[in-house]
Amino acid sequence: MGRDRLARVLALATLVCLGAGLVLTHGTEMLMPGPLASAHGAIEACSTCHASSGSGKLSWIRGLAPGEPHADSKACLTCHKMPETAFNPHGASDEALKQSTERLIKIASTTPVPLSARAQDAAFPTHDMVKGGLECATCHQEHQGANFDLSKVSNEQCRACHSVRFDSFDGNHPKFVTYPFERRTRIVYDHAGHFGKHYPEVAKKDPSRRIPETCATCHDSRQDKRVMAVAPFEQTCTGCHLDQIVGKERASGPKGVAFLSVPGLDVQTLKKKNAAIGEWPEASEAELTPFMKVMIGRDERGRALMKALDGVNLQDLSTASDAQIKAVAALAWKTKRLFHALIKGKASDVLGNFGIGGATLSAGLVADLTASMPRDVIAGAQQQWLPNLAAEIAAHPETDAAGDGWSTITTETKLAATADPDELFGGHAREAGGHRGRMRLAEDSDTIPGRRLLPSGTPRSIDAERNKGTDDDEPRMERRKPEGSDKDDRPTAPSGKDTGSADTTTKPSDGDKQAGAPVKPPPSDPADQSDDLLFPTAEELRGIAKEAPSAAKEAPSGAAGGSSDAANAKLDSGAPPYAADTRAPTAPAKSADAAAAPRGGAASEISIESDVDPESWAEYGGWYRQDHAIYYRPVGHKDKFIFSWLVLTGPHATKGDTSPAAAVFDGLTGKDAQGACTKCHSVDDIQGKGRIVNFAPASAAAKTGRFTKFVHEPHFAITGDRGCLTCHALEKGRPYLKSYEQGNPKVFASDFGAVNKDLCQTCHTAGKSRQDCLLCHSYHVNGVTTPMMSTKLPIQ
Repeated sequence: MGRDRLARVLALATLVCLGAGLVLTHGTEMLMPGPLASAHGAIEACSTCHASSGSGKLSWIRGLAPGEPHADSKACLTCHKMPETAFNPHGASDEALKQSTERLIKIASTTPVPLSARAQDAAFPTHDMVKGGLECATCHQEHQGANFDLSKVSNEQCRACHSVRFDSFDGNHPKFVTYPFERRTRIVYDHAGHFGKHYPEVAKKDPSRRIPETCATCHDSRQDKRVMAVAPFEQTCTGCHLDQIVGKERASGPKGVAFLSVPGLDVQTLKKKNAAIGEWPEASEAELTPFMKVMIGRDERGRALMKALDGVNLQDLSTASDAQIKAVAALAWKTKRLFHALIKGKASDVLGNFGIGGATLSAGLVADLTASMPRDVIAGAQQQWLPNLAAEIAAHPETDAAGDGWSTITTETKLAATADPDELFGGHAREAGGHRGRMRLAEDSDTIPGRRLLPSGTPRSIDAERNKGTDDDEPRMERRKPEGSDKDDRPTAPSGKDTGSADTTTKPSDGDKQAGAPVKPPPSDPADQSDDLLFPTAEELRGIAKEAPSAAKEAPSGAAGGSSDAANAKLDSGAPPYAADTRAPTAPAKSADAAAAPRGGAASEISIESDVDPESWAEYGGWYRQDHAIYYRPVGHKDKFIFSWLVLTGPHATKGDTSPAAAVFDGLTGKDAQGACTKCHSVDDIQGKGRIVNFAPASAAAKTGRFTKFVHEPHFAITGDRGCLTCHALEKGRPYLKSYEQGNPKVFASDFGAVNKDLCQTCHTAGKSRQDCLLCHSYHVNGVTTPMMSTKLPIQ
């Protein structure tokens, strides 16, 4: 009985002490199994981490009932941000775990399992726990004191779940497999070729040129210590490769990228088949550039047109079908409208939607895609190649061809009452270098009879088109009488009326009815003077035409000039004087585009001849015009024009695709492409998403998801005289460059040998250097971050 009494007394005392403790202690401190780690020391409420616990002293009783297994771990994620795969082993994705497990199972079959690992499996089986997802507390045990390292994980904890069991690194740790290479390098650099061939050749040709002497000349470990980075291009490669980028070392082919062009067409066949394309330079042999295909195909009609022209030889249409002829005519007008739109508007408005990816491009990106091309570059090309563009566009509004899916012109207004088909297609009066003769204006155009035609693109021509309003149907006085004159013997006619002959006269304008107005002398300021002298009347044109035959005899061979007889015949027949070709002879130009010959019917132009061809003139990059195309020559490394086009078209340029976007990408990444970007930057295939050029270097972010980590700095002092070659042995004769001929970065051959485990084991053994798992391996492969707290702005 005494023992029973004693037991009851002790039980009662225990209850009293517990009750006193619960009553007298602050909060729930008495229930804590131990102090928290310093990182969590500020937490006071148990419910902050234990989801099933309340704030009361007896609320812990609820935690005895089973609940959500990951509830407490989810509370950890309120402060420690992790991906959705946080409860997977290592926080890795299911696909990564599957690949790793398959590889490790093969290794485990040849690795002996130590006795201690077998005993651990029998006492603490973990397979079922891993399948259901790991909780944070599996590896991180709290309440062990303020100085406890929560991130520390023992080798036994790691071994509990792994397929491959071993005691230590110098024991049965698996051999390395192709470490540290998981993919080919982003920069294509053949070390063996440079060391054994290129550097000696450069040193022999130019001893003063800087050649790397050590690995540290090009490589440097960044602040993150995880990436052995390559020094900038300007410090390493520019001495040998800059000239390749800007085109100085190109032995053949254009040094620039053909961006815009007036493509060469089989004009004679188009003429025979009555395809109306207006004026077109017959001398053009330029190809339709891929960039123009992208711009023309930025809408459904344009894409249908490009598809219809697929495989058509534009310069030989002798076997083309009627549908293809119609498509070629539509292409001609699409090209003209593109030039016209780029001159009249802003590039960001015209090219804002390329139809690539469906998104509207920003003005800044369009500026990069056009390398901020000056408007004068396009306007100058238009004035030389398509001088009557403004008049043609005004006379031929865009119409939709029913059922064809593209926009085209089915008829062409006759440009003069007496013009024949030969005149419409150029006839014998053509520009220098084979340019087409000037076209007569449409009957409803705004051209002034008695004056020579202004090239479209000049201020008055463009302004005339912009200023068209509701008064287009009102008669216009095509030639104003000089102020103060009481007599006007020059022919005038309202716009839209056929004059019939050069001598036809019309009523004077209201400004000319001021009878008896005193004659004023011409203004002294040249800026205030009339431009009448620049635009001869019909009578003056006849005088010029009479002198043309004698001047033509003195012209050198090959000079551009029309037939003076034809000009006189047109004038005598009553044709408008601006249809005659009365140019003064000029010396032959160096090339068709080097200098524009004076256009027929326009005021004589004074040009400066140059012995420097346009391509050489743009030696340091930029825009130039040659052979009926506008070229862009790269300005140097990181050229924004090429970079922007590759980034834009790459995701839509699957290998083998024939789309315009793929054509642009292939043209800029070819073996002999201007800019030579892919000479050093590798191209990777993106599964189902085109291709990408590796412009960005390797970074620590790119290593996210890897199980293994390595820091170079601690090893520099022990490598001795061999330095980097201690671990990285150069292996000659390996097909390093050949691996870049295909697009899978995982299929490669490195020009360095893999690092051997035995090399690491010379230091990392028992009694020397650390060999715990976390020295070289990361558990949370995707990292853990603490997000910025959400703080509301104070209200004043």
